[in-house]
Order: sequence, then structure tokens, then C-alpha cells
Amino acid sequence: MLINTIGNKENKKIIMLQGSFCNCKSMEYLYNILKDDHCIILSEYTGHYENSTFTTRKQEAAYIAKYLKENNIQAVDLIYGQSMGAEIGIELLYQLTNNGIKVNNSFFDGAPCIKLSYLYKKFMYFKFKTLINMIKSKSIDDLMNWKFLNKFTNGDTAALKPMIEPISEIAPIISDETIYNENECCYTFDFPKLNDDIQKSIHFFYAKQEKAYKTCINGVKKAYPNAVYEVVDGYGHLTYSLKNRDEYIKKLKGLLQ
Repeated sequence: MLINTIGNKENKKIIMLQGSFCNCKSMEYLYNILKDDHCIILSEYTGHYENSTFTTRKQEAAYIAKYLKENNIQAVDLIYGQSMGAEIGIELLYQLTNNGIKVNNSFFDGAPCIKLSYLYKKFMYFKFKTLINMIKSKSIDDLMNWKFLNKFTNGDTAALKPMIEPISEIAPIISDETIYNENECCYTFDFPKLNDDIQKSIHFFYAKQEKAYKTCINGVKKAYPNAVYEVVDGYGHLTYSLKNRDEYIKKLKGLLQ
């Protein structure tokens, strides 16, 4: 894993974790504003750069935990995760709190926390592989018209264009093994146990129309009943953050007071 920090290291620290097959640039629309007043810790997952392969949710989180220990970082003000990054974020929260590193708040957007059957995971692997191959061989505009992607975005795929465009930079080096492992990361979630106080510091954010909400919310609430849940209407997977960036950033900053 490659880890970089931007902003003043003396400011409050935010760990930002992107979704499947995305590089750090996919969150640039957020951290370009947050970096002025905060220290942003960005992680480029293994498999997203040359001569590497994505590992597991637990291992990716462990890389970050090791970085914090080696740099004597004893507290994190916010763990922020998008989609698969939310699952890695939950695992990271578990690892940090069990190793004496304080995490004040977490914000997880569109967390696909679920265990899927073998056949459904196989189907999703095929779809993810198709996605990466489309990015490799076709234009981003062609991808915008893919029906499967439209289902994720509630028919508003265009809103995700600033997030999807950076994927084209790393798509040529994403291997089938990385696709398989990220698919496993997304859909074999084991719900790490977090005590009531830690749960109260977690903010789950979903769009009512997104598949992650419809299929995962009951399991997430059962595992983390004391977390804060916010559900917005009329949006798809992650699209709220792009279409309402200023309001969204206010939500994040509200957790950093």
C-alpha cells in the first residue's frame, strides 16, 4: 500500500478511503477543500499500482494501522470511507481501537456490508470484470451509458463521472486477481464487533434508492444498533456527495468540531 498525507500534519487528521477500483484522485473533489484545515491521510490500495495485487479488507486496514504506529499517530479525528472503503474503514476502526489508537468519529457512505452467496459473488465478479474491461477498451462516455452502472446510481451515472474518470488511469494495471479480491472484500463482510460507545461515533450515510441501502441496511443496523444513520431520498450510490458537495463537506466538518 502507498500512503501519503496532504495538508498540515499538525491539524486534525482524516483518513480517507475510496471505493472499489478507485484511486485517491477519485476523492479529490472532497479533499481539495478539506486539506486547507485538516491533515488528510490517503491510501492507494495494493493492486492499484504497478507490481501489486489487492489483498484483503483486514490486510489493507492493517497497512494503515502500521503506518499510524510507525509515525506515532495516537489519535485520528475522522475515518471516512466510500463504498468498499467504508468496509475497510470499519475494519480499520476495529483494529485501531483494539490497539490503543483513538478514533473520534467515522463517516461511512454507501457501505455495502453484506455476505453474498457464492453464485451472487460470482455474478458480481463478472460485472466488475466487465466494468474494468470497458474502462480499458472504451471511452468514459460509453461507460456512462452502461445499464448496470445506471442501477447503482439511480439513473444518474453522469454525476459519478468525476469519480470514475480517475479509474481510467489505473484500469490497465488492475489484474483479474485484484478484481476477485476486491469483490471478496465487498461481499464477504464479517461485521467486526464494536462496543456501544464506539458505535455511537459512527455515522452511516445512504441514499434510499441505492442497492447498498436496500440490501444491507438491516444487517448493518443489527450489527451496529447504536450508530447514527442518515438516509437521503432521490440519489444513487455516492451521488449525493458529488451533487451536494458543499453541504456534504459541512456534514464531515461537523464531526470534526
